[in-house]
Amino acid sequence: MSAQAKKILLVEDEEMTARLIIYRLKSLGYEAFHSKDGVNGLKKIRELQPDLVVLDVMLPGKSGFEILQELQEDDFIDERSIKVIMLSNKKRVEDVSRGFNLGAMEYVPKPFKMDEFLLRLNRVLNQ
Repeated sequence: MSAQAKKILLVEDEEMTARLIIYRLKSLGYEAFHSKDGVNGLKKIRELQPDLVVLDVMLPGKSGFEILQELQEDDFIDERSIKVIMLSNKKRVEDVSRGFNLGAMEYVPKPFKMDEFLLRLNRVLNQ
């Protein structure tokens, strides 16, 4: 699997989940970055302009939904073709629908199987 040095930013406050995801992404050849709260996550999205953002919904400082809303309001995601995957313990239809309506291309419920997560990630990156 060739990652072609794609840049991925993970915005996730659960330390063990973040470490595991970052480790796997780097082992596959991706440039992987991490932020553990919403405010710094939004700042890093604007600075790094990654190919993909994996965004937790429930974050300290600013929720994943709030981050997506801000990025949509100023067309930041569309103008830069940044892809977004939501990652969350929130599994209600309303939450999943909100994520997609705000521009997420995938919504992965926690807990998840790493292999399935990586398949979804690759599918989104290759769209």
